[in-house]
Amino acid sequence: MAYIAQLKHLIQNELIPDVEEHIDDIFESIASQKDATVEERAQLEDMQALRDEYKDLLKELNSGDIDEEEAEQLYTELTSMREGEGDEEDDYYDEEEDEDEDDYDEFDLEDEDDQY
Repeated sequence: MAYIAQLKHLIQNELIPDVEEHIDDIFESIASQKDATVEERAQLEDMQALRDEYKDLLKELNSGDIDEEEAEQLYTELTSMREGEGDEEDDYYDEEEDEDEDDYDEFDLEDEDDQY
């Protein structure tokens, strides 16, 4: 039952509070602007759905519907996703910088000179 207990702890004490904090931040942003952007509404819906999924998973754990092996897989998956969250932002910016550099590679100045 080690992974079941660890998974319950992860969901109750880390994942759900993190998602709820993010939901609160979105609500604060909406309140300060007096209206929500389409992006904020979509993000809010996604966060609320994620919170509901975590709560459903917690119910399944408490009712015994998830065995130790499945709990281990879920725990491993959720912790690896969580650890990778900060890396995604770095990867995005790295890719964005690379794309800017690649844009210039598409143009060959010699070919442009031939056009005129």
